[in-house]
Amino acid sequence: MGSSRPLDFGHWSAHKIEQLTNFELRHGEAVAIGIALDISYAVEADFLDLNTGDRILDVLRALGFDLVHPVLFSEDKTALNPELLRGLEEFREHLGGVLTIPMISAIGSKFDVHEMNPKWIERAALSLLRKQESYAH
Repeated sequence: MGSSRPLDFGHWSAHKIEQLTNFELRHGEAVAIGIALDISYAVEADFLDLNTGDRILDVLRALGFDLVHPVLFSEDKTALNPELLRGLEEFREHLGGVLTIPMISAIGSKFDVHEMNPKWIERAALSLLRKQESYAH
């Protein structure tokens, strides 16, 4: 009935990522990817500046976390896996119909959003894929 508290930062996608990998990813690994996705989304939405976003992503990588997992994407890695967006709708249902996603505008500065643009989610994920690939080189 809308009384569920919002999930923690990075968790809306983390729970779906865990399901999509048949729980092969540990919770912390999925949350790190979820945080990376939300950071990238915050940059895409102009909530967070690019330099701060990159600093946070670099810390996640330095800690040994991947920024993406193949389940986020279509087979050819050119589009977002639609199942991920279904996870967003499942989260909305869990919250009783009102979506509440924690976002940041700066390190240590949180606010909530009540809608997420699917095109921005896709651009954020594809941006993470490019960043992950740049670490490999």
